[in-house]
Amino acid sequence: MQIGIGTYSFGGIESYLGLGPTLQEKFQKIKALDYDFVELLPADLENDPEDLKKWLAEAGLTVSSVHAEPSEAIVKKMAEIGGKAVIWAGSPFNSTEEAIELAHQLDEMAEMAAPYGIKVGYHNHSQEFYVDQGKPILETVIENSSKCFFQLDCGWAMNAGTYPPSFIRRYKNRFIAIHVKENSRVQGPGPKPASRHEERKQGNPFGDVKSLPVEERKKMLADIQARMNTPESRKRFDVQSRLGAPESNINWQEIKNALDEQDFEAFWIVEREGFYDEHDKCLAEDCAWLKENIH
Repeated sequence: MQIGIGTYSFGGIESYLGLGPTLQEKFQKIKALDYDFVELLPADLENDPEDLKKWLAEAGLTVSSVHAEPSEAIVKKMAEIGGKAVIWAGSPFNSTEEAIELAHQLDEMAEMAAPYGIKVGYHNHSQEFYVDQGKPILETVIENSSKCFFQLDCGWAMNAGTYPPSFIRRYKNRFIAIHVKENSRVQGPGPKPASRHEERKQGNPFGDVKSLPVEERKKMLADIQARMNTPESRKRFDVQSRLGAPESNINWQEIKNALDEQDFEAFWIVEREGFYDEHDKCLAEDCAWLKENIH
């Protein structure tokens, strides 16, 4: 069984700010931790495609996908480096009507990407399970689209109170990938999410920050990390635990069984925002546990 990991787990915000290890160094580390493929960030695609292919080959890795809003430019880059999917890592919507709008937009994106051999997907957090008109709004997106796929973040789904194996079986053949994130407690989907029609900043929220002095970017990073480490922000991540821990409420083998009922193989991608132990040790244990216990 092949296991991938997102480069987000190696300092995602640092990557956007042009700080931390180089992407080539991340690829080498990912392989050393025994992962087989990677999921990229938009910032990773700022590198020359030939360099990306060279670094992947040197590390003995392949690329499954990128977490990015699907555009033709992103799709072309992914096709050039041998990727399989562009997965939108969340977009605001909060009602049945907005879910239907998003479903149609995703299908249009999928039609655009199809000639390049690239699939379009959507990634959930907990808020997509907010209920409107008696149904989680993510279900409305799935039921009103037919050309796009989904990446079920199993940890966030379970955190919202949705059992991943049942959800995968209910929407068979719609899941191109899953995110592996252990969960120990249900917190619910939370309050009503933001509307997709609210005014919001478009494009890369970090803009041209890489042109700023390094010390200024480091200060920006420290400010962001401080906001993420408030008690209110941290409680979302405190439910994460070691894979296979006694407190886990996720059955990963049953998730594998449900995915095996699809007509194609889904990518298993580890993602960690928080770490229960030293960073590399945690990620190595995640990979080893999956390869030893899931069949």
